[in-house]
Amino acid sequence: MAVQGMGGIPCIDIILKKIPGAGLGFSIAGGIDQDKTKNPFIPGDEGIFVSAIKPGTPAELAGLAVGDKILEVNGLDLTMSTHSHAIKLLTKEKFTVLKMKIYRRGI
Repeated sequence: MAVQGMGGIPCIDIILKKIPGAGLGFSIAGGIDQDKTKNPFIPGDEGIFVSAIKPGTPAELAGLAVGDKILEVNGLDLTMSTHSHAIKLLTKEKFTVLKMKIYRRGI
């Protein structure tokens, strides 16, 4: 896990390796098509956030945390993504590894 900048925002690089036949082990909330006033992580933010993590899954092993804002996956920007587009991108079968840029408050 490395901390780098993306447009002046401190980021964490996370590599999540998918396990064939298993889920990623996390849920997301948010997106530009969702009600941003109900965002429990950063009120008013339309980003994609990790909302839950299952123990022992690729997400937990990679170091994801509830409240992480997903900025980028495999070089593709998620900062202005709809919820459904983010799900499609995260679950693409051709991606066996997800290289994610994450914003985590307090780093």
